[in-house]
Amino acid sequence: MDLLKYKFPPISDVDMAFSTVKTDKKLLIEAKARGYYNGSTPYNRLFNTLFFTGGTLNFKPDLPEDFKRSAMRYLKSFMQSYEPKHEEKEAISALLLSELVEL
Repeated sequence: MDLLKYKFPPISDVDMAFSTVKTDKKLLIEAKARGYYNGSTPYNRLFNTLFFTGGTLNFKPDLPEDFKRSAMRYLKSFMQSYEPKHEEKEAISALLLSELVEL
C-alpha cells in the first residue's frame, strides 16, 4: 500500500476534540503486514512515548503537504479515540509515523 496516495477520511475540528475514529481495516492489515502489530519497532516505541508522555516529531523532508496535513489530523484524532483497541491504535499509529517522521 502506498500511504502517500491513501485517502484519509476527513477529520473535523469536533473529531479532533471528541474523537470517535474507528479502526480502519485496510490500515490495520498494512500495519500487521509491516510488523507493527504487537511489534517492538522504533515506531511502536515512538507511539508509546507520544501517547503516554507527549513529544515532538521530526518530519521527513519533502513530504507532500496535503499528505502530511491529512495524515497528522487522522493520527492525532485516532490516537485520542476511545473506539479502537490499544493494540490496533499502536499498530496503525506506528505505521503512519514510519511514513511521516525520521527517527
